[in-house]
Amino acid sequence: AKDKAVADFSRFLLDRASVKPDRLGVFVPNGSSVQKDAKISTADNIKEQVRTFAEVIAPEDRFIFYYVGQANIVQDKLRLNLPGVDITHEQLAEWMNGLKVSSMLVVLDCPGAEMAGKALTGPDRVIIGACTAEQRYSTRFSQYFIPALSDDKSDTDGDGKISALEAFNLACKQLDELYRSQGLLKTETPVLEDDGDGTPSQEPWRHEQDKTDGAAAARFFLSGKS
Repeated sequence: AKDKAVADFSRFLLDRASVKPDRLGVFVPNGSSVQKDAKISTADNIKEQVRTFAEVIAPEDRFIFYYVGQANIVQDKLRLNLPGVDITHEQLAEWMNGLKVSSMLVVLDCPGAEMAGKALTGPDRVIIGACTAEQRYSTRFSQYFIPALSDDKSDTDGDGKISALEAFNLACKQLDELYRSQGLLKTETPVLEDDGDGTPSQEPWRHEQDKTDGAAAARFFLSGKS
C-alpha cells in the first residue's frame, strides 16, 4: 500500500500538477517496487535533496514534502523510521526552515503525526497529519487522500479545482466510513494545521465558523494556481 501511495502521488505530481521531473525527489527503502528514478530513503539522501532544492527554488515557488511510512515517538520526539538513522520532527522542521518559498505543504502519513505540528508550522504552511499524537498504529490516510486530489467528489465548491482542504475532507469522510462499515474502533484521526498556532485541528472544514485551521489549505491547490 505504501509503495502504491508513492507511485500514485509521484504520477499525480508529474501528470496533474505539472511538476518537472528534475523538481521531484522520490525516496524509498530497499526492496520497494518503486525503483525507477528513486533513491534510498536515508536521512542523508533526503537532507541532501532538500539542500539541493534550497539552492534552485525561487521565492515564488511552492514546496511539498510527503512522508508515508512508519514512525514512533521517543522522548517527545516523532521519529520517521528510515533505513539507518531516523529523522526527528525537529530535524525535519530545521530542513524545511531553510527553504524560502511562497507556500508549503507537509503531509505526514505515519503514527503519531500530530506531534510534528508545532515544530513545522509557519506562515503560509499547511501541515497535514494522518493521526493524533496519541494514535500510534499504522495509518491508511494516503489510500484516501491521494485519490481525493483528483476525485470530482472532493470539489465541494464546484470551482473545478481541488484544494488540499477539500481532498483532506473527503479522505476523512472515507476513513470514517471504513471504520464504521467494519465495526472497528477508529485508530486514526487526521489533523490539519495552517494558522500558525501549532495546534492542529481535527475539523478544519469548520474554519469559517471557528476562525481556526483550514483557510490556508482551502487556498492551496496542487494543480493550477493557489
